[in-house]
Amino acid sequence: SPPPLFSAKSQRLRIGLMLMLGLYVVVSMRLNLSMAVVCMVNATAFPSTSRSDLTEQPGITETNQPQCERRADEMASQGYNGTLLWSPQMQSILFSATFYGSLATITVSGAIADKFGPKAILGGASLVYIVVTMATPFLSQYSYLAYFVARLFMGLAEGFVFPCLGSMAGRWFPPNERSTMAAIYTSGNQLAASLSSVISAGLCSSPLGWPAIFYLFGTLGIIWFVGWCVIATNVPDENAFISVRETLYLREVIQRKKKAPSVPWRAMIRSTPIYACLSAQFAFNFTATIMQGFLPTYFRDELLLPLGQNGFYTTIPFISQLVTKNIIAIVADKLRQKNILKPTQCAVLFQTISSFGAAISMMCLAIFPSCERPWLAAIFLALYGAFFSAGIPGFFTSLLSIAPQYSGTMTSIGMTAGSIANVLGPMWLSLVMLMKTRYTWPIVFFTGGTLNIVAGIIFYCFGDGALEGALQQQPQQEKQLPISPRPSLVHPVDKAIEEKQLELTAQPPRQPRFTLDV
Repeated sequence: SPPPLFSAKSQRLRIGLMLMLGLYVVVSMRLNLSMAVVCMVNATAFPSTSRSDLTEQPGITETNQPQCERRADEMASQGYNGTLLWSPQMQSILFSATFYGSLATITVSGAIADKFGPKAILGGASLVYIVVTMATPFLSQYSYLAYFVARLFMGLAEGFVFPCLGSMAGRWFPPNERSTMAAIYTSGNQLAASLSSVISAGLCSSPLGWPAIFYLFGTLGIIWFVGWCVIATNVPDENAFISVRETLYLREVIQRKKKAPSVPWRAMIRSTPIYACLSAQFAFNFTATIMQGFLPTYFRDELLLPLGQNGFYTTIPFISQLVTKNIIAIVADKLRQKNILKPTQCAVLFQTISSFGAAISMMCLAIFPSCERPWLAAIFLALYGAFFSAGIPGFFTSLLSIAPQYSGTMTSIGMTAGSIANVLGPMWLSLVMLMKTRYTWPIVFFTGGTLNIVAGIIFYCFGDGALEGALQQQPQQEKQLPISPRPSLVHPVDKAIEEKQLELTAQPPRQPRFTLDV
């Protein structure tokens, strides 16, 4: 029987948890600026165009607009007392800098990780994050341009993160466990988006001030980096902490290919399901970028929330995603396993729920909440997070299912479309802010909702969740390395233990008086 996954001796579970923690720290180091910026900048130095600012809007009656306003001294008392003179447009450019950098490396990062090993590449990328994060308090006050360049380098490193995660998953997790492990290690994204907001809001209002945010997450990054260097290896055979039994099992079920099959680029270009996936990926990333990067600004300027409530409200959609993502994935797997739904039907159903549900939630968020009714924003954000998670068994699974033997290439293509959306999201918000309209946030939320509706329609018409014949690999193209009868372990002690186990197994059952459990 295979060694259990959820066991204290399971090294592949430890690798999965290290990937989750690694994703948590790198995403936290990227996202902590979204909460820190609301207490870094001088919010009263630039005119507001919020619907809540009645005194600046002639001709607006108090009967049809929120009856609340906030003075500059009240903003300072609520924690928004920064000194940096960064306009909203300058802030948007800073958020976009990481996405500019990732566009430059995302197309080659997967091949580099496969050639040189994901352990070293992911560790090097995390070091870039750590250096930029620890230097942020100095760079942000020294020069806006210097900090922009630093965020650009962080983006270059970000392009390597997810390809390295996928490469590690392919080397360590058996096919029948990859869905479970993917749900575990990708949870680091939601943990970062939720916990970092609460922690950052608390540090902002503390005597330590906003620099403590970057020092804290930079320190967490250093701790994870040390643990990663000690625990992780590129393949199970090289690991010093794995048992012989688990090594033999992983060598048997994970077959490494000698040569990657040639990619059918012409068939991919003609594949309508791929374009359906890319449209969903674009809408997915566009809305995710707005939610992850600019919700604290929305709560400060539009709903006039104090800093403490700001951090709490920001966590709501990501906690909702964290809870519902795993539940929806299990339900989708059960529907497929019991043949209640075919793969294509399952993917189309859940993507339709995701696209239209997220769109309606965002449009309601644009219409109903106000500074008098901020609790409505909490409801619609929770609904948005739940619907958003349905995209995992939707387009995300479809992207890997229609050509599983080219999953690395498909992931790179999807991430490229997502990176373009990551850049355009902040750019669109900055452009709308330049319009000086009172409806900045409704316009932004309606844009995201419209993109999701369009993507949902496209996926409903052209989406697919099964292997496409045109993208199927020819049998003669696939070559696999023969599996050695014994693993090539690094440590001679482990090799001796294995030989001893084989010797004991060959003897009659009455002979052994002890057992070895490594």
